Amino acid sequence: MLLRGLLADRPPYRKFLMVVGITLLCAIIFTILGSMIAAFLYGINPMANPGILHEVNNPAVVSALKMMQLFSAIGTFIIPPFLAAYLFDIRPMAYLGLERKSKPTVFLLVIVLMFAIVPFINWMLVVNGGMHLPAVFKEMEDWMKASEAQAAEITKVFLNSGTMTGLILNLFIIAIIPAIGEELLFRGLIQRLFTDLSNNVHVAIILSAVLFSALHLQFYGFFPRFALGVMFGYLYLWSGNLWLPMLAHFVNNAAAVIFSWMEARQGLPFNQDTFGTGKGEEMVLAASVFLTWGILFAIHKMLKTDSNSI
Repeated sequence: MLLRGLLADRPPYRKFLMVVGITLLCAIIFTILGSMIAAFLYGINPMANPGILHEVNNPAVVSALKMMQLFSAIGTFIIPPFLAAYLFDIRPMAYLGLERKSKPTVFLLVIVLMFAIVPFINWMLVVNGGMHLPAVFKEMEDWMKASEAQAAEITKVFLNSGTMTGLILNLFIIAIIPAIGEELLFRGLIQRLFTDLSNNVHVAIILSAVLFSALHLQFYGFFPRFALGVMFGYLYLWSGNLWLPMLAHFVNNAAAVIFSWMEARQGLPFNQDTFGTGKGEEMVLAASVFLTWGILFAIHKMLKTDSNSI
């Protein structure tokens, strides 16, 4: 109790540096903890043999990777925001935007929004994937492509499960934990600190989205993830309710997990990664853009009305 709100009067730049320090420390501790548990449960010791983690065809390695990712995500994204909020405010839950309420209709619109935006995000992925650096940066681009391919391979292995147990585990690791943790850190904490630093909430949203996308280290998916980060930021700005961007983030990740699970079990009549970008699907893309902006406008108007009525 004595520590609650202890650092409330510190300037924003000091708070930001504290957040960086807390996040790095927690990330290291929990990554080591996850590695130790993976070694104990699966006989995979990445600290003694880092190269073993590339053996993604080994089920024990995949299980170890999932365990390590789970602990790393908790230590990097969930623990630090709660620690920082506890130190920065006497009401840490309110500080993180977890006490504000919104109408059920808004939550429903957010769910619809995340399905409506899929073709537009897929189109951005195609455009982003076709970008090339100048020739002088060829070595850097080759490294980026190799990193992207490795990340894509690991993601594919993670999602390649047709069992119900695999689906539930993937939803927890890939959808629930990232949706809660990344929104706590990037919107609930960093966006707030950037707002205090810049005195401009729009700059704060953009900078938070840049960090959000860059820290995923998937370079050819930077712009679509940045666009999602901006949208999550405005959902939080309009509502003051962090549960809205959390829900949007969860639906985005959970849809990918569920569609991959269905693909592994019985196949799908469409490709979730290219839907809306193929030849003859121009109207699908146009409808996605129109619906996305329309739903965002409706959400903004509804939240503004709610705010004025308080």
